[in-house]
Amino acid sequence: MVPEVAKCTVVECFYNREDLCYAHSILVGSEEPVCETFTLSSDHTNKHGEADVGACHVANCEHNDKSFCHAVNDIEVGWDDNTAVCVTFESKATMR
Repeated sequence: MVPEVAKCTVVECFYNREDLCYAHSILVGSEEPVCETFTLSSDHTNKHGEADVGACHVANCEHNDKSFCHAVNDIEVGWDDNTAVCVTFESKATMR
């Protein structure tokens, strides 16, 4: 089962409505757990449905297995120094 985005506090994103993500799916990418789907906008989508994690390219994350997110619970996206990131990220180095 693919984790969903349980909460997103990045209210400046087009896909955010009432702390929920309404993108079809999100991409977490690069060397840091950046939400690559973030789209800065004062408008917000009116589509219904909640996002899941379509792919994760952060190989150093404990929940990543061959670019698929396997977090036990749904994930959360939030701000980190003006960057939208997956705050559920856990480094493999700190888990061992």
